[in-house]
Amino acid sequence: MTDIKATVIIAAWNAEAELSRSLRSALAQAIPVEVIVADDASTDGTASLVETMAQADPRVVLVRQAVNGGPGAARNVAIEAARGDWIAVLDADDTMRPDRLAKMIAE
Repeated sequence: MTDIKATVIIAAWNAEAELSRSLRSALAQAIPVEVIVADDASTDGTASLVETMAQADPRVVLVRQAVNGGPGAARNVAIEAARGDWIAVLDADDTMRPDRLAKMIAE
């Protein structure tokens, strides 16, 4: 795997309907990224969706919460697993432009 410049963390709770769009936008960044989705004890297919995407792309990582702790707790779990030099937060129902992180961390 390429050196990871940034980790995009996504807290997700019952986000199956919107999450794939969000994940795709994070993976389309112009710099090397990993995307960590913290599933916050979802009761829908959120975790299964992320597992499927992780099988297709090793930059996708799933961490699971056994008990719903809210977005802050889910983000903290994802931050602990992050390997990038920078951390960016992306909501499960949001997207980012492909050049967003490159512009933000330009040296």
